[in-house]
Amino acid sequence: MEHSLPARRRLRVALVNMPWSWTYMPSIQCGLLQSVVRKSGHDCDVLYLNLDLAAWLGDETYQQIVQIDDQAGHFCQLGEWLFSYAAFGDIRPDHDYFAEYPEVPEGWSAMRSEGPDRLIAYRRDDLPAWLESVVRGVDWASYDAVGFSSTFLQNNASLALGRLLKTRFPDLPLIFGGANFDGGMGVAYAEKLWWLDYVVSGEGDIALPALLDQLAAGTDDPIPGVHRRGSGRPDPGEAARTRDLDSLPVPDYGDYFAGLARYDRAQVLGGDDVRLHVEFSRGCWWGAKHHCTFCGLNKMGMAYRSKSGPRAVAELEHLLCTYPTASVDATDNILDMKYLHTFCSELAERRWDLDLFFEVKANLSREQLALMARAGIRRIQPGIESLSTHLLELMRKGSTKLINIRLLKWALHYGIAVQWHLLAGFPGESDADYAEQAEISPLLHHLQPPRTLHGIWLERFSPYFTDPASFSISGVRPQPSYGHVYPADLDHARIAYYFDGEVEGTASPEAHGLVSAAVAEWQRAWSRRDRPTLFYRRLPGRLSIIDTRSGRPRKAVLEGWRGDAYEACGDTIRSGKGVHQQLLDRGHDLSLETVTRFLDDCCRSGVMVSEEEKYLSLALPQNPR
Repeated sequence: MEHSLPARRRLRVALVNMPWSWTYMPSIQCGLLQSVVRKSGHDCDVLYLNLDLAAWLGDETYQQIVQIDDQAGHFCQLGEWLFSYAAFGDIRPDHDYFAEYPEVPEGWSAMRSEGPDRLIAYRRDDLPAWLESVVRGVDWASYDAVGFSSTFLQNNASLALGRLLKTRFPDLPLIFGGANFDGGMGVAYAEKLWWLDYVVSGEGDIALPALLDQLAAGTDDPIPGVHRRGSGRPDPGEAARTRDLDSLPVPDYGDYFAGLARYDRAQVLGGDDVRLHVEFSRGCWWGAKHHCTFCGLNKMGMAYRSKSGPRAVAELEHLLCTYPTASVDATDNILDMKYLHTFCSELAERRWDLDLFFEVKANLSREQLALMARAGIRRIQPGIESLSTHLLELMRKGSTKLINIRLLKWALHYGIAVQWHLLAGFPGESDADYAEQAEISPLLHHLQPPRTLHGIWLERFSPYFTDPASFSISGVRPQPSYGHVYPADLDHARIAYYFDGEVEGTASPEAHGLVSAAVAEWQRAWSRRDRPTLFYRRLPGRLSIIDTRSGRPRKAVLEGWRGDAYEACGDTIRSGKGVHQQLLDRGHDLSLETVTRFLDDCCRSGVMVSEEEKYLSLALPQNPR
């Protein structure tokens, strides 16, 4: 006799986007999973409770809390600390936290007229009261399952609300996932926190619909990546990954805009414009070959997968037609270089007025940056990290000082804003690496400066973390903030993403300070109304360089072959031999020694930089073409 499978019912699912995620941007995690869940035959709502809290606190307060965390590099975990009392009760005295992280009370007092005791009131009174209002204000009993996608500073807010929901609605299945539950972190939470019914570790595109189907059918077969409370089964490992990204649906952001419409927009967003997140690829094609030593992204999913160019254009067009914004940020760890010939070329032809953001590798040429600008890519994060080739080699960046400067130069020329930082504290570095950067910085004041210099940290899944002995790193331990935001019975070594350790062979604090001072001076110069410039004018037989970097305009005229030689090192980095050959091809009768002597003179004059007998001109052409 044949037995039929249990009839599957259609579930109603809520996905929750908790504070302290950005209010000016919908959650791509929730938006994509909402489309995935609906595609699998279930109903799904996304509850943007971060918008609710921003309206409740006011945009200014919400953003100031996020800003303090950003300025501290997330190490103080202020957002997690504020929700830790609601999630776990008392952990350690409040003022112990302030003593460990004095930048928190100092930063708060600098931004507000009230002292840090107001933060304690938020933690102990206001945020627990807000969570209670959320439990009362949503018809949670109408849902068959509730999912939390937790990334960065959303964890304790998610855990706190989950605990309240499980207390009030004990039969309501709660599902937790997101980057904070990747790898063994998710299992470590699930083993100790009784209200986590299911934890999805890894990508949710396949695992979440499979779990919902089982909930609908009343079955509980093992699913890769899904840990079930009380199952007694071994660690389910990572969830299956989507190989063909073209098979994924487009994220649905309708609930975000509906949420915005319920509030005073200024109360939630302040003066920010809405941006959309879009995902064109997963993994990192560079990291799959050479994993950057400090990078903990992608865990086991480093293998690069990207959507086809036509699908990427179609998805972008759909989002722009559906939602009222022209600003779109790609979540990709790195731009697919094939997109230069497909995606970017197509967008350049369409001539849309876009404001796109991508993370890119720094070795982009002038022609590639020009194409990206025509495609509407206005902002990039190129992972420059250093202006020392030796440090870049220690990082496995596959770049050089000259390549990074070339990127800054042509990005500025084509109107592309560059988001970048300088990093410090690498095993194997020397004071000379920082003296070199401090020395070259004044020559670059006409280019966009880094935001800051900050020390590296140890990220879970990075080579520094997984193989510390090979890099002379010892004493690896969770950063102290975890002891303030999570109870001791949670194994901090298993749930932490950020770690401290002793690193041997680093440069002196004085050397790091030289670069910090140089960065500050660079930023001051860049912020002046009469921003420094360095450009050249090309006319028949001569090239004029106009330099205002020092505050006093200077002009130099390079006649004949000298102008040709200078311009030959403009588009890209060239060797002295390469420049010499170009001049010979143009009919100039010169020796290699004469050419290299001129190029070295340009370097001494500060209008060119060199490394290992290769040269790059610093002046930008006045002609925008």
